Amino acid sequence: MTARLWSAAVRSPAVWAFWVLLAVYHADGRPHPEIDCVPAPYAAWAVVRTGSLDVSGYPDLDRYHNTSCLKTLPDGRVVPLRTPGSVFAAVPVVAPFALFREQPFSPPTMHALGKAAAAVHVALAAALFLSLCRRLAPGGAWPAAVLFALGTCLYSVAAQALWVHGPATFWLTAALYLTVRSGSWRTAFLAGVCLGMAVLCRPPTAVFAVATGLALLVRRDRRVIPTTLGGLIPVAYLLWLNWAHFGSPLVGGYGTEVNIAPPPLWLGLGGSLVAPSRGLFVYSPALLLLPLGLLALRFPTDAHRPHRPLLLLWFVAAAATVGLYSRWYDWRGGWCYGPRFLCETLPVLCLLVAVGVDRVRSRVIRIGVWALVVLSVFIHALGIYGGSEYEAWQRRHDPAARPDDPYGECLFEMHDTQIEAHARGLWKKLGGR
Repeated sequence: MTARLWSAAVRSPAVWAFWVLLAVYHADGRPHPEIDCVPAPYAAWAVVRTGSLDVSGYPDLDRYHNTSCLKTLPDGRVVPLRTPGSVFAAVPVVAPFALFREQPFSPPTMHALGKAAAAVHVALAAALFLSLCRRLAPGGAWPAAVLFALGTCLYSVAAQALWVHGPATFWLTAALYLTVRSGSWRTAFLAGVCLGMAVLCRPPTAVFAVATGLALLVRRDRRVIPTTLGGLIPVAYLLWLNWAHFGSPLVGGYGTEVNIAPPPLWLGLGGSLVAPSRGLFVYSPALLLLPLGLLALRFPTDAHRPHRPLLLLWFVAAAATVGLYSRWYDWRGGWCYGPRFLCETLPVLCLLVAVGVDRVRSRVIRIGVWALVVLSVFIHALGIYGGSEYEAWQRRHDPAARPDDPYGECLFEMHDTQIEAHARGLWKKLGGR
């Protein structure tokens, strides 16, 4: 039995994809953390050592107290301001060290452990995504999987530091995979747990949980019951934690941010989708193939027909996610490369690309598909290997440097774009002038 399992694992493209991607995500040799990524590995260390999220005993974090990533509670505890999903994602990585060592390692090492946890989750998501595509749309599986893993912000952002996006995307991909293949109440319950864990990482992903429930109701599928019960477990924990730490079960650590005036809809929506320095379709041009997938669902094959409500409702949830962040006060996502806020939409968007490409029979069009995928991969590789220009570009376009541009209209400028700046950075790194 063990021999058969080992043989199946060795032959599995998903298993090979996981290990190859894990190596690719670490190939640059360093993490790319921002302030939101700092606390998670330390809080994971605290979970292993003390069973709590309190990081007050770690002097390396003293300068972050009461900033946008840590909050000091009235009883003196210091806890992460953001949701704890990324903390729990780091626990398996830090546990082998934290079990035998009281204090965390130096900040660079902790950042590296955070990146390892993020990379593992994104690579696992990509492996599951490949398996899902091979099941639903085998003819489009590989271009869509390469796009998902290397041609989006999952590569340039989520796999490079422990943002919440890597774990959240993993849980969403696992939920989608389990829902598609679900035949039992136990599998449906696990899918619900995965959806709840995604919410524990990134609360707005609740729209995908709602979409899943609606899809099951449309099909009159009784598995909606175990799916709902599974999802309630992590969500109940999050609501309790928010109440205990921040006095608000729904808003949590985002307190004052939800009351900041939003940008005009045209600016946030246009910026999220097509701004030269943040737009989804600019950084991942292969997603322009989305209409092929939507058209294919209009005339579904026998393989797609049972899952049509699920895919369409998840697409609606993805659109709602774009709309939500278009009205967020900082729609651009702070200092980052590309539209990191939209990472959680990628499982369904890339799956729709796979569904569309699966129906393509023209060799010329398929060459064009691969050209768009390769271009997307190149753009996100620039985000990693052209990083010498990252900080300077961010400072030039930060609201602090442009008080007359609080909503980021400068990201629509056609000159000095982020992609151009990173291309210059890579050119200099290769010895160019």
